[in-house]
Amino acid sequence: MKKQDRARRARSFGRLEHLETRTLMTIAAAAMPDLNVAAGAAATVSLGSYFNEPNAAPNFAIFDTSLGTIPVLLTPSTTPKTVANFQNYINKGAYTNSVVHRSVPGFIWQAGGFQLSSKPDVVPTATDAPVQNEFGASNVRGTIAMAKLGNNPNSATSQFFFNESNSNASNLDNQNGGFTVFGHVVGASGMAVMDAIAAVPAPSPGPMASPLDSAPLQNYQTGTAVQASNLVLIKSVTTADHAYSVQSDAPGVASAAIQGSILIVSPIAAGTAQITVTGYVSDGTAATETFRVNVSQGTPPVGTPSATNPPATNPPATNPPVGTPPVAVLPATTYQPLSDLTPAVRGALPASVAAGQRGGIKQTLTLTASSDSVARRVGASLLLSPTTTGSPGDFTIASASANVRLKPGRQARLNLSARRIDANIPIGTYHVLVSVTNPDGSSSTIDTGKMLTVQPPRARPARR
Repeated sequence: MKKQDRARRARSFGRLEHLETRTLMTIAAAAMPDLNVAAGAAATVSLGSYFNEPNAAPNFAIFDTSLGTIPVLLTPSTTPKTVANFQNYINKGAYTNSVVHRSVPGFIWQAGGFQLSSKPDVVPTATDAPVQNEFGASNVRGTIAMAKLGNNPNSATSQFFFNESNSNASNLDNQNGGFTVFGHVVGASGMAVMDAIAAVPAPSPGPMASPLDSAPLQNYQTGTAVQASNLVLIKSVTTADHAYSVQSDAPGVASAAIQGSILIVSPIAAGTAQITVTGYVSDGTAATETFRVNVSQGTPPVGTPSATNPPATNPPATNPPVGTPPVAVLPATTYQPLSDLTPAVRGALPASVAAGQRGGIKQTLTLTASSDSVARRVGASLLLSPTTTGSPGDFTIASASANVRLKPGRQARLNLSARRIDANIPIGTYHVLVSVTNPDGSSSTIDTGKMLTVQPPRARPARR
């Protein structure tokens, strides 16, 4: 008998998962031409003209610090809540002039909890609700992680720390739910800046009240009041879709530094240096270009960035980095305000000017009376300096003075204009500072955060 046909059942394959579509990124790098420059004639190069990936995502955080730039590649795919929290603080300006308030040699340095105000004074950073812990990646050297309160895994807000040692993993990965790593430093020059900050000494006992008693201090003299110039600052944090690292094989001939997407080459002495620039995009892809800098004899440079060396190896501390709840402003006995006038500076600057020729430089200094009325004469100077804090060899390019009579909260303005740069100022790249002086001779120096390159005089066409 013929068997009755059976209806064939469809075979079950279970649930099918859709594959995520991803765009493979390849950063394109164009050949960078060699430079022929005289010693002291700083040159700038826009790296965006040579490195490009149109599909790159803005997953880099660029830390502009007192000692250089640190590019960090964030990890939004594995720590989405932590990265979103961090970027929210960036967008609010919460990391502008953020104080590195804790440093433990061979272990970590920590920031994000306190800011330098315009008084100047150190004030707590306003925080949002804590973010959920997303521990996954290990706390190894060169990573950035969130600080938090003890015995509370989900208490991180604005504070973060950089890991200085691979030994941190055995400690920080295994307590308090693990400390959430949400990015890592890219490039050798970024690591050198991270190490340079770790190498700044933190006096013990510290001259400032807790929790700033472990803050690293630059050029600090024991027994004196801490000044703004002593603090190590994160001047700003911005997001970017590309990041860069640079190295010179002969820093005694020509050194190189990155400022955002601008390469600054500072020729020092006659000779040839090979500069290697690496560009990175958000999937970790990198491209490298190398060019030569041929330096001829010229005027010695001013303000050339010095090479940074990593700190000596020290045993890592056993205490985890702990976020500190907001505290009151530091008492005047530990951090003296420099004046009862709060200064602020604004105004655009050209990227470079030629010595002895018109520059069109103008900055406006605003002075705001704080809690008391003010009646005195105030002087101000616009300076070009090799440092962010001022030095005896600074060049004054403009000055102004005025009798200031203000009630609390009222403002006065001084315009500082330089129509041309003195031909005697050596060529080089300078920090632009403003110095405010009182009748008693006391003064405060403000770093505008801007740089100005003084170039050799341009040849003028002969008149006919």
